Amino acid sequence: MTRINTNVAALRGLRSLNKSTNLLDTSLTRLSTGLKINSGKDNPSGLIASETLRSQVSAIEQSIKNSNRASNVIATADSALGEVTNLLNQVRGLVQEGLNKGALSQDEIEANQLQIDTALSAINRISANTSFAGDKLIDGSKAFRTQASATDAAKLSDYQVNEAVFGTSSTITLDATVVTAATQASLDYSAVDGGLASATTIEVGGKSGSQVLFLGASSSLDNVKDAVNGVSDITGVTATKTNKVASNLSFNNANATNSGLTFTDARTSDSVLGDTGQNIRVQFVDPSANSASANITFNNTNTDITIVVSLGTLANGDISSNASSIKTLLDGNADVNALISTAAEGDGSGVVEAEAAAALSGGTNAYLTFSASNYGADEFVDVNVLNGSFDTVDNITDGNALKRAIGSDIVTRINGQVAQGSGLTANIRSQQLDASFSFTSAANVADNTASLTITGGGSLFQIGQDVSAAGQIGIGIEAVNTARLGGVSGKLFEIGSGGGKSLLDVGPSVPGSDLVNIIEESINRVSTLRGRLGAVQKNVIETNVSSLGVALENISEARSQIVDTDFAVETANMTKAQILNQAGISVLSIANQNPQQVLSLLR
Repeated sequence: MTRINTNVAALRGLRSLNKSTNLLDTSLTRLSTGLKINSGKDNPSGLIASETLRSQVSAIEQSIKNSNRASNVIATADSALGEVTNLLNQVRGLVQEGLNKGALSQDEIEANQLQIDTALSAINRISANTSFAGDKLIDGSKAFRTQASATDAAKLSDYQVNEAVFGTSSTITLDATVVTAATQASLDYSAVDGGLASATTIEVGGKSGSQVLFLGASSSLDNVKDAVNGVSDITGVTATKTNKVASNLSFNNANATNSGLTFTDARTSDSVLGDTGQNIRVQFVDPSANSASANITFNNTNTDITIVVSLGTLANGDISSNASSIKTLLDGNADVNALISTAAEGDGSGVVEAEAAAALSGGTNAYLTFSASNYGADEFVDVNVLNGSFDTVDNITDGNALKRAIGSDIVTRINGQVAQGSGLTANIRSQQLDASFSFTSAANVADNTASLTITGGGSLFQIGQDVSAAGQIGIGIEAVNTARLGGVSGKLFEIGSGGGKSLLDVGPSVPGSDLVNIIEESINRVSTLRGRLGAVQKNVIETNVSSLGVALENISEARSQIVDTDFAVETANMTKAQILNQAGISVLSIANQNPQQVLSLLR
């Protein structure tokens, strides 16, 4: 090499030395930090992927913490509800003991009532004081706020929103439409002339139980109705009587207009109608006499009451009575008015003809309907004949023989989705909504719609890694106090002193069963709430924590493969870089010495 201004060999050696030095620096950095990516230049696409995964890992870790926090909140509420259940069971025992009046003195009953009052106060105290991190849990502050018009509210006996997630909406509107009305199990029994032909024994059964009834010969519908209703507390079956439907009869003169007359059965009293009633007949008679005056006579038998109208005539014997005058004649007779009402065709100016006796027809006999106390597929009516004859039918119109009838549940759509029905109550459960509507019997009509708007409230838990409705649960916890617990039988506060249904109020007007029903409805309400919260805790939150844990492992592993240093590989890289660096220094030293050989040319 004879050129000295530019030492190309040295430049090459320097470039290689810098390269090996950079490799050594990179290896040392990775080994000291434990990360393969320490800056964007290390792996731009890997950096983007790792930061995305890092964000996801952070979200999952916080979601697990949120889920555990939510579980702690629910566990706190559940423990308080457990104490409320214990108190309710104590009250149940005290009521059961207090109803044993024949074996207890008045002082003992009053002592039991004092314990009941204390237990009710304790329930209210638990409701008011149960809190988590300063937030009340079961005093109603965690319940959803709802709004319904007066018209819609009148259609519902009860409604409840258990879970709801608003998402991007500020309110949620629920429209519940009856598709198919719920039915009560029922059987009809038609009247028999003169009552039962012989002594009859039947067994009447319902959801509550069954009872054998002994019906005497000639028992009327009223007798049977009273017998069934006398044991309705045992059977859950009631009997109602439908009176005989009024019949009618029309006489029309084919040869003259405005001469027709129509008669309608006017009898309404059971004492007159009996179970079957006598047939009413009407007859128009030509007296075959001159200048006769119209008059009324009666011809009665055991089965028929015949109203005989003798028509008025002219001097030549022709009939002179027109429809209007006959109506006036009949309306002016008190005995006739008790049997029929009369209407004339048009202005009633047409002359009436003589007509043979004809009976009012088109009516139906009186009948009984045996009905279950409540609606739904769990309710039934069973009439089993043990002795004699007692033929029940599905309904009086169709007349198909039937001994056992079963009710049906309501079928509804809530916001377009088919809801689960139970009696008059419809429930809808989805990821974002859990609500129930209980319709009144008057609103139990197909195509009837009740609307409810959820305006806020509830507890929102962010348990998923996605900040959206899919990663959230909204739980409503209603107030658990004596003013809210109970059901159709009454509220829990009523069994306290002064509430009107305490042990001291039990008597003919306040049966002991009312107290028991209130407590059992309260226990059921609390148990249902605990079960719902427990289901969310176990099936939603715990499974969410488990699935997030698995996701955290996999995503962390994926990120580790991108960013974490493989020490075995990096140690080998460092050794290689060290050798190259040392070699580079030696080579650079030699390259720098080569130009000195030019000096030999100058000697």
